[in-house]
Amino acid sequence: MDKFEVKLDQAARAAWLSYVGGQTQDEIAAQLGVSRPGVQRLLALARQEGLVKVHIDHPVAHCTALSQAIRERFELDYCDVVPASATAEDSTPYLAVAGAERLSRIIERSEPQTLSLGSGRSIRATVEALSRIDRPRHRFVSLVGNVARDGSSNRYDGVMVAADKTGGERYLLPTPVVASSVEEKRALAAQPLFRAIGEVAEQASAAFVGVGRIDRQATLFQDHFISESELDELLALDAVGELVGWPMDADGRLIDCSTSQRVTSLPLTTLKRQAMVAVAGGRDKGPAILAALRGGWLTSLITDDQAARYIVERLSSHI
Repeated sequence: MDKFEVKLDQAARAAWLSYVGGQTQDEIAAQLGVSRPGVQRLLALARQEGLVKVHIDHPVAHCTALSQAIRERFELDYCDVVPASATAEDSTPYLAVAGAERLSRIIERSEPQTLSLGSGRSIRATVEALSRIDRPRHRFVSLVGNVARDGSSNRYDGVMVAADKTGGERYLLPTPVVASSVEEKRALAAQPLFRAIGEVAEQASAAFVGVGRIDRQATLFQDHFISESELDELLALDAVGELVGWPMDADGRLIDCSTSQRVTSLPLTTLKRQAMVAVAGGRDKGPAILAALRGGWLTSLITDDQAARYIVERLSSHI
């Protein structure tokens, strides 16, 4: 890579952090190790070379290398790796831009589309980043229950937002993520409404889902979808992550336990016929994302360079 390519790479990163990440020039300067005037010159170069359009039209070199390594290793349709701030606690804003770009390619189609959505911060932010478009014949369906045990709703469900932005139809799964008993789950699954929503979900061409970690900071636990004793059970069985509520071990195998037997989400095996796109990032989610990849559940991945680097490091060390 010659000096100009290195400079262009750095300009693209500065532009991403500025226009997508919303960081100040001082913050960018500290991250890139340049002066504030240096950041201004990089941003000017990015504009001059046509990198700054609706999105950053230049692949940051290290992200491209990570993307290619993951895509080839797991035979993905695509793997988008976005540059995220090394100091940011949450890469959601970066992921949302990339996720919305991929999702919009399907939504913009004029023929009727059925799309299934998981839940979580990244999925909600992705849907919120979509532009409004009139597609009243599209259908959006939840893959995961939208009610906690205390009766509160799932604040990270994106189906309502997607339907509002397109005028499309919405199908919500009116169940808790984890039922209180196996009997309650069976009763819910026997309801005609539950079966009808499942039939719609099975007709989806693609599913956009988050990937959850299983630890004390897990969204499932923090948002009261599972209890502390249920979390302890999953940790004792070496669960590292979950897809739409279904817990997995490090190799992506679904864990059969008293908690998973009460998950009301649509079975992952029934979604094998559609493209499964995960939108998740952050190094702390690296083990969960890698598990989902190893299990063969994903056809595509949208992640950040922190998680991607974790995955590639583990692949290199054969862990």
